[in-house]
Amino acid sequence: MTNTQSFRPMFLSTIISVLLLCIACPTAHAQRQTRVDQFTQDTIDQTDALLASIVDEKTLKQAMDDVRRLSDYVSGHASARQFDAMVRAESVYQILTLIRVSKTADPVTAVELFVNAPSFMTELGLLVSEKDSPREVIRVATELMDNHPDQVEKYPALAAAICVVHDLPEGTRYSVRVNENSPSGASALEIFEFYVDNARSMFIKPDRLPAIDLVYVVDISEDIDQLEWAIKSYGTSPGIDQRFFEIVYDNEHFTQGKPKKVTTAGNYCLESIKKHGGVCADQAYFAMSVAKACGIPSGYVFARGADVSHAWVGYLEVRGRRAEWNFDAGRYPEYQKLRGNLLNPQTGEYISDGRVGILGEAARSTLNKVHHAMAAQKIVHRMNEGYWREVEQMELDTKGNERKARTSSVNDRLALLQKTLSSCAGVPRAWDMVTTIAKSGDMDEKNLDVWSRAALQLAGKTHQDFSFDFLSDLISTIDDADRQHKMWEWAFGQFRTRPDLAAAVRFEQGKLWDNNDNPEYAWIAYQDVLDKFLNEGPMSVLAIQSLGNLLIKNDKRSAYLKLLEDTARKVLRPQDMGTNFAKQSNFYQINRLLVLEMEHHNRDQDAKRLRDMIDMPASDR
Repeated sequence: MTNTQSFRPMFLSTIISVLLLCIACPTAHAQRQTRVDQFTQDTIDQTDALLASIVDEKTLKQAMDDVRRLSDYVSGHASARQFDAMVRAESVYQILTLIRVSKTADPVTAVELFVNAPSFMTELGLLVSEKDSPREVIRVATELMDNHPDQVEKYPALAAAICVVHDLPEGTRYSVRVNENSPSGASALEIFEFYVDNARSMFIKPDRLPAIDLVYVVDISEDIDQLEWAIKSYGTSPGIDQRFFEIVYDNEHFTQGKPKKVTTAGNYCLESIKKHGGVCADQAYFAMSVAKACGIPSGYVFARGADVSHAWVGYLEVRGRRAEWNFDAGRYPEYQKLRGNLLNPQTGEYISDGRVGILGEAARSTLNKVHHAMAAQKIVHRMNEGYWREVEQMELDTKGNERKARTSSVNDRLALLQKTLSSCAGVPRAWDMVTTIAKSGDMDEKNLDVWSRAALQLAGKTHQDFSFDFLSDLISTIDDADRQHKMWEWAFGQFRTRPDLAAAVRFEQGKLWDNNDNPEYAWIAYQDVLDKFLNEGPMSVLAIQSLGNLLIKNDKRSAYLKLLEDTARKVLRPQDMGTNFAKQSNFYQINRLLVLEMEHHNRDQDAKRLRDMIDMPASDR
């Protein structure tokens, strides 16, 4: 970029070093046995009493209001050593709210079931989100507790994960799309029974992971017989990297466009994929599903390079006391520096592999620290939405409390998030609360600078996608165009080794100046994407379209035609690919734009020759 000044955000080393403590000291995922102080015990006693008071719909509402008041007080006064009290009060409030909003036919019985499963109540109360269906979550939770009360309390995180992933209309099975196939799995109850019955054979036992990682285990779309086959075949040594390449590649489908053998065979499932082979999508699905059957969190990851889309598998790799998501299984070299995307099975949204990768921090943390960050997220969310009130007095022991009560001020909200994320940074929704505060316009320049650098220092080279998303949200909240531009310029320097992210930064700068009526600066940013990243990823197609819009807006459409012609000569043509794959490439997409522009300028013969060359349908106009 030109006419810019280098930008260096303020760095408060003390805060950042605190934020990074959890990375340096990974621990096994287990609840540390500590002595409960009186403040925490009083909180437990009061929540127990309020739960016991529920005998009908009216008392349910009253108890819910009273527990919220208790949680507000506890979260305002609890010191870092008393965050377990915060976890207890907030999780009970969330469960009572869930029961009431679900309008279940028998709320009192639902409350009684949760009272007998306090660990499950905590896990589900902290995990459930506004994206989940209250009615279906309670239905699944009730079914699990009715049928296996002891096992639900023995594997509470597993049960909670199943509730938020399988909160589908009754009778509907969890399903995914793998190109032309849509396999669906067993019922929520059957899946819970499978993992409990096979717990000892699992490569990662279901009681060794937090619920936020387990949602990537229970999002299974295979029948129980296929899961049994997978764990019998691979349980002791899953070797997820090997599972990807174990599936024979269907070259005839890739190069000639013939129907895939596994699809024409029917009954799309793990054994069929193993027998008939497939393309990268099927290889990734197979490896991912084997991992899930063995208790390993995993996901189907995809990205589009300059030539073609590719799918691979990400999974949680555990080595001794370390746990880290591995996104290299089936990821070819040309995709190593591209952003991978995968489905969040709880929300149904597509997210970056970096956001999932950060969950490795939770997998290697202690359970109570994960809970602290999850509870802080819930509390700050209520503060952000105005559903939190300062409570001055309650009948709880005050020894060890904060000297000055916490409020809902921006600084106190950020301080609460900082304290919990410094112990466990692997809770993405807690980080989301920081960006929510920034988007509200309440975060000052000092805090923006501190949290921007904190995310980059936290994620490092391993989670660049996560830090990019976080940083993008923060930068986009800056109203002053010049300052926002300088922050993007600084961000570009941080992501130089990742062409897809660096191109995304330049594109954001182009949009910034485009929206601020500065076509000169917008042109420089978009053009930089073409000059530096034309053959590196899909962002160049968006950039050339944006350049075209600038030219057309300024009555220079003929210049757009020339730009497309020049760019089409530079973009690399994909090799040895069938038509369906080639149409995803930058080569096809840019030449397609050129065809349409030639036709606009009545160069029909040139357009026809180019249409034939790239096999572009006549109906595409």
